[in-house]
Amino acid sequence: MEMKRCPNGHFYDQSKSAECPYCQGGSANANVTVPLGGAAGGVGPTVPVRPAGNMPPQGQPQGMPPQGIPGQNGMGAGAVPSYAGVEEDSPTIGLYSKKVGIDPVVGWLVCVEGKDKGNDYRIHADNNFIGRSERMDICVHGDGTISRDNHAVISYDSMEKVYYFSSGGGRNIVRVNGKVVISGSILLQPYDRIKIGNTVLVFIPLCGEEFDWENEQ
Repeated sequence: MEMKRCPNGHFYDQSKSAECPYCQGGSANANVTVPLGGAAGGVGPTVPVRPAGNMPPQGQPQGMPPQGIPGQNGMGAGAVPSYAGVEEDSPTIGLYSKKVGIDPVVGWLVCVEGKDKGNDYRIHADNNFIGRSERMDICVHGDGTISRDNHAVISYDSMEKVYYFSSGGGRNIVRVNGKVVISGSILLQPYDRIKIGNTVLVFIPLCGEEFDWENEQ
């Protein structure tokens, strides 16, 4: 066996193929390999660069055949096959949202003190992470004393129909109605005043005993 490495890094048997069969779009059953390791210039352990026949790659669950194989079924060489039943990464769906079919607002926080005074922030079911970052569920832009990520959390429990507030990993402590919240969660009441950094937010609920989105179906 006379192994040769093409300019693209593929190893192939030169006695069987004059040119790299992978680069030339050869058969899906061709034993074309790529290096996993080994001494420089040598041929180390290898794995197929594409599945043989209709078998899924190593680690791919059985029963999920590829939609196409590079070089076959109209797919060009070097294309990445997709597998039926494999979902792309996506945001986690809340239990309440799945139950009611939408992700509705369940309450609000309204800024009454701080640089964002007058702004309101929607609360959704389950956990709402509060911080300065755009990644947060509730993003308070103007206050530099609020941590970027997970300074605090406000939650709506759709089973008990109650709201909770808890401290996150923020540098500065948080308060509800002037009392420090250090560990654990506290039950929120309508119009409680939440202080995070130099910002004060008033809590205004929508859902509860008198209204719930499940009853609007």
